[in-house]
Amino acid sequence: MTRKPALALALATAGALALPADAQARRMAMDPLNRVHAGLSFANDLSNPGVTLGLDSRLTRLGFVDVGSFFTPSAPPDAGYDDQAETSTWFELRHGIYVTPGLRVPHRSKDEGFNWDLIGRAGIAAIWAFDPSQTTTEGDPVHISEPALTVGADALLRWDRIGVRVSGKGYGFRTYHPVPNVVVGAVRPQFAVEAVYQW
Repeated sequence: MTRKPALALALATAGALALPADAQARRMAMDPLNRVHAGLSFANDLSNPGVTLGLDSRLTRLGFVDVGSFFTPSAPPDAGYDDQAETSTWFELRHGIYVTPGLRVPHRSKDEGFNWDLIGRAGIAAIWAFDPSQTTTEGDPVHISEPALTVGADALLRWDRIGVRVSGKGYGFRTYHPVPNVVVGAVRPQFAVEAVYQW
């Protein structure tokens, strides 16, 4: 008779050990954070003002992704080109659509009051550029469109929900050029000064 209580006790102990214990997992709450930004864009140089619009969204505490575009509405500059210069310098960046994930410089921030952010970015884009060495049969400027890689950074100064963002990117692309009959690689800059609203 003494074996039965001992066996019952052993089975009860094994069953208790096999039951899962309560898991106490905790994580810091992270509210969604989105920033819409719009303002002035300068493609290629400061003599070509345009507009830019985008949405920057937080993925993690340090990771963000920015989706946006820039557009230069003015006519391409009628400055000609230097046929003695490198072919890659002939192109004038005009418009673009980009997706740029980024990493934020870690620092403590608040929901209210004065805050700042510095984010390095790298991603992909579709760009449109003007080639002054080519014209159509009607004499209009020739534009090229190419996929591109982009690298840059942006700095944000924000008070509560409103802020100002300054950004700079370089767009690298390759395209066929019929004048020297070669594939040309080029890197063109784009800068922006924008108003930001965060929610």
